[in-house]
Amino acid sequence: MSATTTTTKNAQTLLARMLRVAKSYKDYNVREYLVRRTNDAYEGTKEKPEEFEKFAEKELKWMERQEKVYEMYGSERKSVLDDSTDDVATTRK
Repeated sequence: MSATTTTTKNAQTLLARMLRVAKSYKDYNVREYLVRRTNDAYEGTKEKPEEFEKFAEKELKWMERQEKVYEMYGSERKSVLDDSTDDVATTRK
């Protein structure tokens, strides 16, 4: 296996890990932003997988830490769309 193939495999592994962490966020907006940002970074560095590896190693650390913080202090509500119409009716009275 050549060095380029190993580098590409490592980049793909890091991509999968980043997407797994991004999809674990409860908040819809944060989750979709991180998935989009990860995919964009991967697509932008496809020709240079070692650049994506550097990016992913740095970003993955804070994504994992931040996910824990969101888990501890984040809202129970996942999205505004989760609110029922009953809640809206009672707040207007």
